[in-house]
Amino acid sequence: MARRNRRGQGGAPLPLLLCGLLVILLRFFPGPADTAMPDLPAADEPAAIPLPREEVPVRESAALAPLPTQPAAAPIQPVYVADVAEYRSGGPIYYKNETDYAIDLPSLLRRDSPVTLGGEGVQVLIMHTHGTEAYTPSEAHPYTPSGEYRTTDSDANMLRVGREIADILNSRGVAAVHSTTLNDYPAYNGSYNRALKDIQHYVAQYPTVRLVIDVHRDAIAAGDSYYKTAAEVDGQQTAQLMFVTGTDAGGLSHPDWRDNLTFQAQLHDRLNSLYPGIMRPMSIRASRFNQHVRTGSMLVEVGACGNTLEEALAAARIFADTLADVLLAQ
Repeated sequence: MARRNRRGQGGAPLPLLLCGLLVILLRFFPGPADTAMPDLPAADEPAAIPLPREEVPVRESAALAPLPTQPAAAPIQPVYVADVAEYRSGGPIYYKNETDYAIDLPSLLRRDSPVTLGGEGVQVLIMHTHGTEAYTPSEAHPYTPSGEYRTTDSDANMLRVGREIADILNSRGVAAVHSTTLNDYPAYNGSYNRALKDIQHYVAQYPTVRLVIDVHRDAIAAGDSYYKTAAEVDGQQTAQLMFVTGTDAGGLSHPDWRDNLTFQAQLHDRLNSLYPGIMRPMSIRASRFNQHVRTGSMLVEVGACGNTLEEALAAARIFADTLADVLLAQ
C-alpha cells in the first residue's frame, strides 16, 4: 500500500493551505484599530524648517556662517498680513496659512476669549512632544548631546524652559503642572502619539486642566548652518516666540480649532503689542498637533536651536507673565 502524502485537493501542501486561510481570515476580520492616530503620516514634524530672511527676522549666531543669497529650494508658504488697525492701534499680525481655510484674524481678535480659568485645581498643563530639543551650548549652559542640538539633560533641554513657564504661572496664582516625560526619546518617530498619551494621563489625573501648552524650539536652517531668532526687550536680546496652530485640515477630528486660533491670536497680539518683535508669524497648519484635547491649547516655539538657553528663558518669562495677565484678567 503506497504511503499517502499529507496534501489537500489539487496536490497543494497542507501548511500552504493553512497559511492561505489565515491570510483570508485576517483580511476580513482585522484586529482592533490603533486609536492613537498620528498627526503626521510618517515621521513627526520636520526637524528643520528653513525660512528666508525676509519672512522671519533672524539674527545670525556669532559662530554661524551668513545666509546664502540663493532662494530656498523648498517652496515656502507666503506670509499674510492681518490688518488689525480697526481693532487696536498697534502693528499688524503676520501669519502663514498652510491650509485652504479662509482666516479672518481681525474678527477673531474682536471675539471674547474662549479660554477662562476654572475654580480650584490645576488649570494649565505644560508638556513637551520633543523634550530633548536643545539650544546652542554656551559657557553658562554646556551639555552632553544625545543628537544634533538635542540632549536628555533636563537642565539644558525643553524641560528647563517648561519648568520656567510653570514656575512663573504658579507664582502668579495660575495653578500649573509640568510633565517631564521625554516623548521623543529614545525614538523621535511617534512622538506625537506618545505625547497624546502623556496629555491624556495628566488630564485624567487633573480634570480641571483648561489649557495644554506644548513647548518646543524651532530649527531654522540654510544648508549646514543653523540660525537664531532674536528680539530686543529692555535692552536685552531674547529669543522670539511663535505659535503653531493645528486644524482639522489633515483629516483628524478637531472641531474647536477656531477657538484655539482665537485664543492664540489674541495672546499673540497682546505679546507683540507689549514687546514689539517678540512674535514670529503665526503658523496655521493642517495637522492638529494634539491641540484637540483642550480648547485653547497651543504649541509654542521658544526660539530656535541657534539661540542660547539664556535667550530662550528670557522669552519664556515674557510668555508666561503675559499669559498669566491674560488668564487672570478674565
